[in-house]
Amino acid sequence: MRQFGLFLLFMIFSATATVAQEVVRIGHISQVDDTRYSQDWGYARLVLPPRINTVQAVEMAISDMSFVADVANISFELVAVEVENLQAAQTMISDMATQEIGFVILDLPFEMVREIASNFDRPDMVLINTTAPNDTLRQVCAPWLLHSGPSNRMKMDSFAQFLRFSNWTKTLVLFGENPADQTLVDAFEFSAKRMGISIVDARSFTLSANPSRRNENNIRLLTANARYDAVFVADSRGEFGRFIPYATTLPRPTIGSVGLVSTSWHWAFERDGATQVSSRFDRYTGGRKMSEQDWANWMAAKSVMNAYVKNKERTPVNLANYLRSDRVRLDGSKGVAMSYRSWNGQLRMPLLLATADAVIAVTPMDGFLHRTNNLDTLGVDEPEASAACDN
Repeated sequence: MRQFGLFLLFMIFSATATVAQEVVRIGHISQVDDTRYSQDWGYARLVLPPRINTVQAVEMAISDMSFVADVANISFELVAVEVENLQAAQTMISDMATQEIGFVILDLPFEMVREIASNFDRPDMVLINTTAPNDTLRQVCAPWLLHSGPSNRMKMDSFAQFLRFSNWTKTLVLFGENPADQTLVDAFEFSAKRMGISIVDARSFTLSANPSRRNENNIRLLTANARYDAVFVADSRGEFGRFIPYATTLPRPTIGSVGLVSTSWHWAFERDGATQVSSRFDRYTGGRKMSEQDWANWMAAKSVMNAYVKNKERTPVNLANYLRSDRVRLDGSKGVAMSYRSWNGQLRMPLLLATADAVIAVTPMDGFLHRTNNLDTLGVDEPEASAACDN
């Protein structure tokens, strides 16, 4: 009887082994010497962080999912390339389509993602934007475009909720000359208005050494003659903003690009399995801390693999529809199930409000409710998105 049992197990194993694993290739495109990851202000004596390489996060995601993939008899392979410019990125997407790669993860600047999306016409491929936060990309209203990183509006909504929760209802806004700074200000103004936060004034600063403009980089003057509970700083470059905390005329907290920041991930987050994720990433990269860009790429890859494992009809369009549906439950080690919004392809997620070495709050804050999903209090909700798509 025992011999028969062993023979039966052998036959089952042999039958399983004869079924070849399905090989699923996932694309990843990033830019050579991406300026978003290259701080070059050597004269300022900044301590430069290790260069972010989000391919490592995708590789870790594939490793994390290896057991589940084996059970589903799927083998996931990464095809990662770096490109010089937009034309090279578009050519690479075409090449990946010929390789039957159904999902391509994009770690590219906003301008490149915008042009790719505006000229994209491939029913057999889905793109996942991971690191371009601009809200205009969420208005593309295309079924083949997903976003695993948070939008500017989501981050600004998290600030507005925190300000309202803390009863800090008057904010002074300081912003730089970079066009990205004005984009942040526009998003913050919208979020502040929705939460009943008053912006007492908006004042610009400059990095110019021109003596005639010295008043524009004097923090005491910039923050004088106003009554405010907090200072919101929009400084995408980060060179000037780092001097603002503790230098304002009134002793007030600083939020935005410096001070208290809104982020999708922080290495100091210690709840819901986050410590294990950060530790695995530390080991995988030889000590580099997981950034929010890494987390967005990790989640993009996990999303794709989850969709393949959970579905039998594995066309990219069907899998993208699944990711946007109520059936999906994605684990990002933040304590809640996440999914992509059906109306704009944005991944729902909690956001962390953090300093350099501590997480201070998790948004949505307590008491901020939504009729269907409290995560939808962060970012563009369905009625807003429908209006944008109609236009």
